[in-house]
Amino acid sequence: MIVRWLFAAPAAIAPLVALGACSGSADNAARAGDAGVNSSSGSGSSSGVGSSPDSGASSSSGSRDAGAALDVAADGGTAPTPDGGGSLFAGCSLAGGCVADCSPPADDPLATGNPTLDLYDGCFLAAMQVAGMTEAWQGQLLKSQAYNESGITPVITTNDGTCGGQNCGLWAISAGSVSGDSPPGPCGSSSKDPFTGQVDYSHSYGLFQDTPACEGTFLQDTLPPGLACTPTTRADNIPFGAGITFYCESATSLGVSTPSGTKKGYIDAVQDTSSPLYATSIFNPAYQLYVYLDYSWGINFQQANAQASGCTQIQQWYLSLAYWLTGNATTSCALTGAGLQYVQTAITDYETVLYKKTWPYPGP
Repeated sequence: MIVRWLFAAPAAIAPLVALGACSGSADNAARAGDAGVNSSSGSGSSSGVGSSPDSGASSSSGSRDAGAALDVAADGGTAPTPDGGGSLFAGCSLAGGCVADCSPPADDPLATGNPTLDLYDGCFLAAMQVAGMTEAWQGQLLKSQAYNESGITPVITTNDGTCGGQNCGLWAISAGSVSGDSPPGPCGSSSKDPFTGQVDYSHSYGLFQDTPACEGTFLQDTLPPGLACTPTTRADNIPFGAGITFYCESATSLGVSTPSGTKKGYIDAVQDTSSPLYATSIFNPAYQLYVYLDYSWGINFQQANAQASGCTQIQQWYLSLAYWLTGNATTSCALTGAGLQYVQTAITDYETVLYKKTWPYPGP
């Protein structure tokens, strides 16, 4: 995998952190599971489709609602609040976690018509509301990214070819080379894990394949009494099940550098929804979506666009998607290589799997 996030200075991301009411951060991130469900070369059919929604240069410098001015008519209208005007994520925070019913609303602008792909739309919409994303196309594109990363539909399987790693959807876990990772895993360490006394490779988890070893997220400082930490070992497929409460990885045990300091600890993997630890679990879909849309996306967006100027708002979004994979910020508004393929694959998934209609904006 390729390094994703690099921090020059904490002050550089302060405005974005404030937007999301989150105070932590992420580190050098490497994507895992980025082959996702789809091994397509990403030759999306969207190049030049439709008229440019924003032909002028955008002055945005990374705001999470960048692109909100795009043509509403083309993407199905404005995304409503998930619960008729209230805030489903009102009590959510990076430190305290998030517990919410992710069921899709009756009027769901992200609906695909496939219930197994729309399971978490309520939380997608709630996270969009917190992030200031007001247009349906934004959630639809991010949902297409999630499909590429994890398949969205939850499946437990050790057939790593099913979704580009172990399991699918909220339970997806990257699994070495099939996910594009070389040892010791994304942002991993080959040093001994001080918590287990052995080398434990790192992995990416969930709908968007977040990586605790890169981002310093989903970590508990201490192991609660009576609970065990399961070492990930050097294996591609790691132990998985309702009895697993925490994972130990060398990199997260040793410490992950973030703008607010070094984060170290145990990866919360609790699946018992009645446990207070579930709120911050890496297998909690509400918290997964909160972390990605309301924390990671803003940082990723700013860093992806820091060196490029004169880009339209849709180009800024493409740069941010590509940066999640490559970690390479470009000075150009045009994508190339793996980043281009990644965005094209998301658009292809939008057109052929999720929404089965032409992506209404110019392609990357």
